[in-house]
This record gives sequence, C-alpha cells and structure tokens, in this order.
Amino acid sequence: MAFKAFAALTAASAVRPAPALALFGLGGDPIAKYTEQTTAVIEQVKYTLDLPTDSPDKAGAIEKTRQLTNAWVAKYRRDKAITGRPSYGNVYSALNAVSGHYNNFGTKYPLPAKRKDRVLDEFKTAEIALSRGR
Repeated sequence: MAFKAFAALTAASAVRPAPALALFGLGGDPIAKYTEQTTAVIEQVKYTLDLPTDSPDKAGAIEKTRQLTNAWVAKYRRDKAITGRPSYGNVYSALNAVSGHYNNFGTKYPLPAKRKDRVLDEFKTAEIALSRGR
C-alpha cells in the first residue's frame, strides 16, 4: 500500500509543469539575452569612441557607456555560465580598459590610439565568439 502511494506521489511530481516566469520577464533564454546585451554594450562603446573630442554628444555618450558598462559587469560578473565564455573575457577586458581610462584621465581626454586599437580588437574577437554562440 505504501509503495503505491509513493509511486503515485513520484509520478505526480514528475509531470508537474514548470512555473511560468516569462510573464514577468524572468524567463527566456539567458544566453540569447547575454548575446543581445553584450552586443548593445559593444555598439555603445564603439559609438562613444568614434565621436570627435569636440562633439556636444560626447559627455552624454560617455555617461551612457558608463551606465551600460556598470550594469553589464554587475549582471554577468558572478554568473558562472557566462564568465567562462571567450566573449565575456574579451568584452570585460575591453570595458575595463575604457572605464579605467575615463576614471583616471577624465572624459576630456580621448583614448590613446594604441589603447583604442586594442579595445576594438577585443570587441572584434568577442563579436566573432558571440556569432559562434561562445
């Protein structure tokens, strides 16, 4: 008798549906979300680096870059499923270089050409990795 009850209980728990989290924006594919957000951060940083020093949009672009960078790092830094990806390492390194420059030298000084080239190379490698699902 106890065996039948145990078998019924385990069978019922095996067919229980998963909670519907997508309704509140909590569901979905985390890798697709990572790819989308990482691509957005890359595009924002590229846009900021391409602006001329005397552009009136430069200060706003740098502030938006800082906000996106901080949000991206805060979200993915402790996610073990993401931090092992090659794209994460490349983007994190590039964002660290850009943020470090603006923190140390302010927003009026452009990135040196050598640092900018390295950041863009990191982004190019990251974009290739993202396109391959890595």
